[in-house]
Amino acid sequence: MSTKVARLLGKGESEVLEMKGARSSIESVARSVCGMLNQQGGVVFWGVSETGEALGLSDAAKHVAQLNDALMTRIFPRPLLSVAIEREAGEDLVRVDIPAASDKPYSFEREIWVRVGSRTLRASESDAAGLVAAKSIRSERWEREQLPGFGLDACDQRELADARSEIVRVGRFGSEVPAAGEELLRRLYLLRNGQFTNACLVLFAEEPRAWAPNLGIRIVSFAGDRLGDIANEASIDGPAVRALREAVGRLQERVGFSARFQKRRLERDDRPAYSPFAIREALVNAVVHRDYDQVGSGIVVEIFPTRITIRNPGHLPAGWKAEDMSKRAESRQTNPDIARVFYLRQLMERLGLGAQRLVEECRKLEAPAPIWSIQPGSVSLTLFRAPEPQGLGEPPVRLAQFLASLEQGSIFKAIDYAASARISERQSRRDLQLAEDIGLVVRIGKGPATAYRNDSTG
Repeated sequence: MSTKVARLLGKGESEVLEMKGARSSIESVARSVCGMLNQQGGVVFWGVSETGEALGLSDAAKHVAQLNDALMTRIFPRPLLSVAIEREAGEDLVRVDIPAASDKPYSFEREIWVRVGSRTLRASESDAAGLVAAKSIRSERWEREQLPGFGLDACDQRELADARSEIVRVGRFGSEVPAAGEELLRRLYLLRNGQFTNACLVLFAEEPRAWAPNLGIRIVSFAGDRLGDIANEASIDGPAVRALREAVGRLQERVGFSARFQKRRLERDDRPAYSPFAIREALVNAVVHRDYDQVGSGIVVEIFPTRITIRNPGHLPAGWKAEDMSKRAESRQTNPDIARVFYLRQLMERLGLGAQRLVEECRKLEAPAPIWSIQPGSVSLTLFRAPEPQGLGEPPVRLAQFLASLEQGSIFKAIDYAASARISERQSRRDLQLAEDIGLVVRIGKGPATAYRNDSTG
């Protein structure tokens, strides 16, 4: 077994992994999901034998849509999880990633299910009572605290409309999406008992920092590779998703591209200095996982010549170390209500796998591996600039202009180029030697009869 999925299936069923056969019903799969929600999360594969063989499902896309609808409409409270197609051994499987949840107990069709070892069982009265009791003594998270005085009129109506449009397009909501107003916010758990929550403030307030000064994203550029003189600084305010997208855009503008000239081409081959996915994923994680209870602390992005550090208030889950971030294929949501809106708008992919893909995208650019660090009261991620590619020399502008004026395949001599560019024949021969090295021209003949064929492309 070579793939990650095959290795996972090879471990066999456990409290965090269940394999459902192709003939399993949606209800059976949903009960397993409910059981894991009430324990420590996990993964359910649908279309797999008990021994881990990929059997596949016909019309997997239809199964995904039907299962997602069932999970979103028949499990209460509505969970944060992802349903996707996984390709393995030439077969389409359905995979459900279930993060460790904090809204227990969950019920499917008004029945509470739990995961015991490799089995999903209906909760006993004592199990159910224990889950309910644990929920009653748990302190309310900041994102669910009510925000007196905050109402629909304080929300950015354009952002609400944009969010609804994206939720409809992505299709993860699980039922008909209400109009962009109070009912939509209630269905997103941002309006509880008639009062808007702090999560609604983060996601949709027109001016979030007017209500909570520690919101927003601060971007600081430094001239050197250490903290010192600030070259540029900006603060971004606004609804979380819009602020995120603006921050990604500004970062990409500031860090620029690496460039090289490819063989036989006059234009530069530009590639990003940092993976766009890595930048976006790092900022998404900062917004979704930050500790909003820390007054006076916010998300800070520090740009250095060779690296970017994204720092957010918070801490890792209990028992986790910084090095676990790129290895663990699981998700523990600090702010599930905020995370759910990001997921519904397709700003989060399969839950728990973002960090692994982030590492892979950096590797594709041949950049050093990202590093997670823990400081008192904060977590940071450092992304490193990709090395400048070992490209070919840049042709002089005069040479590029001359070759661009000729048809591909045209034959000319050094004296023709010298006259056109108004340079000496000696300089002309040096330029044409570079052009030959790059592959823009091909030398024909020797001595006084030497000519060149234009092989460049636009």
